[in-house]
Amino acid sequence: MAAWLFEDSHRSSQVIGLQYQGGTSRQVRSDLFVLRPDRREVYFEMKTVKPNKNTFRDMKRDILMIMAMCHQQNAQAYAAMSYNPAGEGNVYTLDYNEFLELGTDLMVGRQFWNFIGDEQTYDELLEIAQEVGTATTPLIAAADQQNRAE
Repeated sequence: MAAWLFEDSHRSSQVIGLQYQGGTSRQVRSDLFVLRPDRREVYFEMKTVKPNKNTFRDMKRDILMIMAMCHQQNAQAYAAMSYNPAGEGNVYTLDYNEFLELGTDLMVGRQFWNFIGDEQTYDELLEIAQEVGTATTPLIAAADQQNRAE
């Protein structure tokens, strides 16, 4: 996994604020902030994989607001979901998503993880999950058996 992901780990989320002329103030909290090696700032709005229509609208509003606030900086903003509920290799679709375009301003699963890391990041995460599952399955089974005996 790419080391630069954690370069600025104390800022895993980021609050972006802007004071407009006339006193109007805007503020947006980004769920994940990544500082790339080229100093490009990348902001992510992370949500559940089955959001409702209003959540899609809010995600789009927030990433547009972030881009407006960062318009003179080397920055990008995306909506993201950590995995594809349709399964790896299947197209993620929701009929009521009229606000975000998959692959353009919405990253899901492999695309998201490989973007914030490198081309092996998603596969490495799956391997780690498999290892943890293999290591913890006997512990969970033993605890379950103990609970049933009590």
